[in-house]
Amino acid sequence: MITYTVHERATGETNVALRADSIIFVKEGFAWLALFFPLLWMLFNRMWLVLLGFLAVMSVLQAAAAAAGLAEMLAGWITLGASLLFAFHANDLRRWTLARNGYAFAGLVTGRDREECESRFFDGWLAAQEPEGAGGPSVGVTAPTRLPAPQRRPSASDDDVIGLFPEPNT
Repeated sequence: MITYTVHERATGETNVALRADSIIFVKEGFAWLALFFPLLWMLFNRMWLVLLGFLAVMSVLQAAAAAAGLAEMLAGWITLGASLLFAFHANDLRRWTLARNGYAFAGLVTGRDREECESRFFDGWLAAQEPEGAGGPSVGVTAPTRLPAPQRRPSASDDDVIGLFPEPNT
């Protein structure tokens, strides 16, 4: 199972479709792309302060390793360790960046994949977005409908008794 945190921009927008477009899903856990391509990952996710902090920490680590006279291989292992640590916390830093940019925590959802998580979240989210007094969702979005429970079809063997009951009609 995959877990995502859901973040929605705190605006006064009343159009549900526009609000739904601005919702962001952030995966919980390790970020593989942040391990292999940390600079590109931060640029893509518009994490400017995190990028500056990452560059500063990596520069300090490299300068400290050079000043201590460590071998290049050991300095490489230190850099790899710092990158691994960053990849473990990359999605947390992304959530922090979203919070700084006006996004609020909207929920937590789990599923087999991202599509299932999005479907589960929006099923509940759309039902909760009914305007007060309107009796329905905003213009352009239809609320999910609930189907009635399936009815049992009578069969020829309904008069038979299975189990410990002595007679069918008592």
